[in-house]
Amino acid sequence: MTCLETEPLIGASLDGELDPQTALRVENHLSECGTCSALLARLEKLREEIAAAELDLSARVDLRPLAAAIRRGRGDRWWKGPWLWRPVLGTVVAALLVMIALPARNRSTAEREMVDNHLRSLLADHLVDVPSSDQHTVKPWFQGKLNFSPAVPDLSGEGFVLVGGRLDVVNGKEAAAIVYKRRQHVVNLWYSPAEGADRPIESTTLEGFHLLRWQKNRLQYWAVSDLNPVELREFAELIRGQ
Repeated sequence: MTCLETEPLIGASLDGELDPQTALRVENHLSECGTCSALLARLEKLREEIAAAELDLSARVDLRPLAAAIRRGRGDRWWKGPWLWRPVLGTVVAALLVMIALPARNRSTAEREMVDNHLRSLLADHLVDVPSSDQHTVKPWFQGKLNFSPAVPDLSGEGFVLVGGRLDVVNGKEAAAIVYKRRQHVVNLWYSPAEGADRPIESTTLEGFHLLRWQKNRLQYWAVSDLNPVELREFAELIRGQ
């Protein structure tokens, strides 16, 4: 690989988001290229500094002090030279980096949690609490266990066979996990309460697993599987259309 090919993949490599073959190619290039290795080291240091700061991801960034600093730095002397506004520009850049880094870190944490939940469910006796291919058995099982009623559609006609359901936790909230199979691939579908407007399906990949996330009718949905992205997207569209 060349530096031009490697540089856009370094961040994904650091987060473990590359497939094994690409990850090996990137690793081989990094072992031979000092420039790209230095870039990786800077990214690792930045991630450590952000983690060490223990920033509150739930807090909104207050830009009023930043706006005041810009006004003070600008004043009536903005025209006199770039050395007057360079410190202010540095403050702006730093604030923007924090605003960008926090949502990215938040997304990465959520995706890591969902992959961990998926892997945990594949352990012996952890996949379902109520094993059944009958939606009329699985759906009533959740009554009284959750403060919402998850849909349990029958998708066997589309090639997604219902395996059962279980109680789970997503982002610290009780969630319903509905399990399907497509051939030998397990698909975990989570429902959990959410605030805000409906959101379209968003996709990502982590450690070889494909994740789809969307929001509808004040419920957040996650679908995770090693099933190929096209078929997993088909599954999500079927669920979202219910």
